[in-house]
Amino acid sequence: MLRAFEAAARLSGFSAAAKELFITHSAVSQQIRELENRMGCQLFYRSGNAMLLTPAGKGLADKVRKVLHELEGMFPDAPRQGAADRTLTLEVMAPIAENWLIPHLQAFNRQHPDVRLNIRTTPDLVILQDEAVDMSLRYGDGNWRGVEKLKLLDEEIFPVCSPKFLQAHPGITLDTLKQFPLLRHSVISWSNWFSKAGLSPDEPDNTLAFNEITHTIHAALLGQGIALARSLLVQEYLQQRRLVRLFDIAARGAFSYYLVWRKNDVKEATMSLFRNWVIAELRKTTAADTDCLPPLMG
Repeated sequence: MLRAFEAAARLSGFSAAAKELFITHSAVSQQIRELENRMGCQLFYRSGNAMLLTPAGKGLADKVRKVLHELEGMFPDAPRQGAADRTLTLEVMAPIAENWLIPHLQAFNRQHPDVRLNIRTTPDLVILQDEAVDMSLRYGDGNWRGVEKLKLLDEEIFPVCSPKFLQAHPGITLDTLKQFPLLRHSVISWSNWFSKAGLSPDEPDNTLAFNEITHTIHAALLGQGIALARSLLVQEYLQQRRLVRLFDIAARGAFSYYLVWRKNDVKEATMSLFRNWVIAELRKTTAADTDCLPPLMG
C-alpha cells in the first residue's frame, strides 16, 4: 500500500505507478483509496492528466519516503547498485538548467536521496562529446546520430511581461502591442508570432534583441518591456506571478526539448529513474497538454 502511494506521488499518476510496480491501475487505485480511508482524508486530486498531492498527501509522502528508505537500509546484504552506478553526469543547456532544472532539483533530491547528480552547462551546439557525460537535457531538432533520444515537449512562444509593466501600461491590445518596447532572443523573431496573431510580420524599431534567452527573460522580469518567451523557460515565473502572459495566442517554436543519452547497461536503472522523474515533473509544472508528453519508460 505504501509503495503504491509513494510511486503514485513521485510519478504523479496511478497508471505510471502501476507500470513501475508491475501491477494493475485498479490495484493502485484500490490501495490508494484504502489508505485514504485509513487516513481519513483525500491524498490526491486530479489536474489534467496528472494526479497531484493534496497538502495532506504531501506531508504523508515525505514521511513514507523516509520510512521506505530506512527499511532499505536495514538489509545491507541485499544486492544494490554501487555509488558509481547511482551517479549521473548531466549535460544541460544553460537556459534550461537556470530556468527549469535547478528550480526543480530539490524535488528530485528529496525523492531520490541516494542518486548523485553532476550538472554541466553546455553551449547550444555541443552534445555528449565528453565520455564522462551520461545524459543531456537540451533543445533542438532531434537530428543527433549515435545516441538514444526521447522527445519531451514541443515548444511554444508567446509574449510575457512583468506585473509592474502591465500596471504601468494597462489595456495592452494586439492593435497597440507594437507601440511598447519589445524584447526577444536574437535567434527568435517576433515575425512568426505576429503572423499567428493576424498582425503584420514586420518588427518595430523599438525591438531589443539579446544573444542570450536568459537575458531576455531577465529584462522582462525587470519591467523593461514585453518579451517573446519560450514556454518551458518561463513556467516558473508565470506560476510565481513574476511574469504575466499576454494574449491566448502561441506560435510553435522552431525546435523541441529532448533527453539524450548513450546506452549504458550499468547505469540504465538510474538513467530510467531520471527520465521518468523529468517526465513526471513536466506533467506537474508545464502548461502544455500532457497528452503530448511521452509515457514513462521502463
